[in-house]
Parts: sequence; C-alpha cells; structure tokens
Amino acid sequence: MSATDVTRRTTAASRRNASRASRPDAPEAPGGPGRTDVPGVTPPRRRRVHASGVAYVVVGTVLALLFIAPVLYILFRSFLPADADARGIGFESIATLTLRNYTKVFDPSVDLRQNIVNSFVVAISVAVLVAIVSTLAAYALSKIRFRGSTIVFVLLLAPLVVPFQGLLTPLSIVLGKLGLLDSLAGVVLVLVTLQLPFSVFVMRNTFDGIPSELEDAAAIDGAGTGRILRSVMLPLAWPGLVTTALFGFMAGWNDLLSSVTFLSTDSKYTLPLALSSISTSFKIPGVPVIDPGLLTAVACVATVPVVVLFLALQRYYTRGLIGGSIK
Repeated sequence: MSATDVTRRTTAASRRNASRASRPDAPEAPGGPGRTDVPGVTPPRRRRVHASGVAYVVVGTVLALLFIAPVLYILFRSFLPADADARGIGFESIATLTLRNYTKVFDPSVDLRQNIVNSFVVAISVAVLVAIVSTLAAYALSKIRFRGSTIVFVLLLAPLVVPFQGLLTPLSIVLGKLGLLDSLAGVVLVLVTLQLPFSVFVMRNTFDGIPSELEDAAAIDGAGTGRILRSVMLPLAWPGLVTTALFGFMAGWNDLLSSVTFLSTDSKYTLPLALSSISTSFKIPGVPVIDPGLLTAVACVATVPVVVLFLALQRYYTRGLIGGSIK
C-alpha cells in the first residue's frame, strides 16, 4: 500500500469522526457504550415506563376489588337460607345457596306491583319538580342580580343544617291542614322541599360557571329571559340538571322515613316500606326473627333501578357534580 492510499484512508476516517462528533444524537458505533439494540438489554426509560404501568394496573385492581367486595358479599348473602347466620357463613355456604329469597319477594301472593308503581310515581315526580324549581331559582340567583340575593341564597341553604327527624312533627301538622296526609302528593312535596337546598346550590354554581357574554349576546339578538334560559343556558347546564334530577329520583325511590310517617294505607305504600314489612315478617316456628337472606334480597331488588339509572347517566352526573360544587 502506497503512502498516498494511507493518507487518503486517514483523512476519510478523520472526516467521519468529525461528522459523528458534530451530531451528538447520531447512533454510536456498533458495540459502543450507547448501544441500545443489544438483545436482552432494556433502555432505562422504557424500563421505568413499564414498571409504572404495572404498578398502575396492580393498584387499580386492588382498589376495584376493595370497592366491589361488599357488593359481591351482599349479592352472595341474598342467596343464603334463613339459618345461614346460625350455621356460620364460610366457603361451605356455597353448597346451601338457594333462590328461595327471590322467589318469596316475587311471589304473586305478595303482589308488589302497586308498591312499585307508587315508588316510580314518587321518584319521578320528585326528580321532575326538583329539576324545574331548582333551575328557575338558581338562574334567578345567579344571573338576575337584585338586592338581598345573597341573603335569599343563604336562607335557602339553611334547612341543610336541620335534621329531618326534627321536621316530622311540623310537617305532619302542615300536611294535615292541607289535607295531604296519607297521600303520595304529600310525600312528594316533603321530599321536594328537602332536596331543594342542595339542588339550588348545585344549579346556582353551574350557572355561575357559564360566561355572561353568552347571555348578553342572546339579549342583543332580541331573546327574552325565558328564551335565553331555554335555548342558551339549559344546554350548557345540562350536566347540573341531570345531577339534581338523579339525586331527586334516588331520594324518592329510597325514601322510607317519609312513607312510614305520612302513609297509613297499604295500597299507598312505596316499595321500600312494603319490602321492609315483608323482610321482617318471616318467622321460624315459634320465634319471630329477621331473615338475613330475605333482607339482602330485598335490598338487591330495591337498588336495581337506581344502579341502572346511575350507570346510564354517570358521565353527566360526574360533570354536573364537579361543576356544581366549585366555581
């Protein structure tokens, strides 16, 4: 090899090294210290990402099991016989599972159809009235400024600090004078009154989160107050409206104390009141007891409509509750 060839090769190698040094993010020579494609070697960043993903899955799974375990236990207990507690509940209880509890709840002789209808009437009425009244009141308190609006809002929230049990006697007197004792209408009015403070609070904060410029633009276009509320505000406040209606439905569907206090006719009983009488009327010969299996079966039956409704409206409920709780 001549001296000229050696000089050319040395010059070319120097140029390659200089070019590689001027590009710090260029791949290093095979086998170099920065090599990442060696089989069996994982880059540190990729390893950290993989570990965080595994931790997220593990923690999420544990939390999900902790939340769902009580629900699964109640469902399992609803299939146990009446003497399950006396025997002791364990893995051997699986062999004693029975449909007797659900058969007794849905037995034609029990005839819960009228009670189910009564509960739906109360729940839907409470949901609709709470949504309408709280929307109108909250819009006035949020967008229509007048002297003393803050005082009115505080007075509306005042019933939240009064225990419901302390209102039973005055409510009974008022309903008696109005002729609404032992009627579903009286129960609906009581539940609407109790739900309004929280519902107005949620809807007022929801309206506060809507820019006033939208209302001003609609007013410039000639829209009145009713048109602005219906066409501009309500579409934006839909999550808060669904939240208040959902809370109203749950209050009407799960209500027991108001029904026990203000209803006395069997045909007007709501479902929780009827189911409570069924679950406590079971008797072992000679000994009156509460049947735990039947009681949990009753609870499972009563929660189905609320669970279905919540799952169907969950996205609106979450957004409305967060948006209505903070400004």
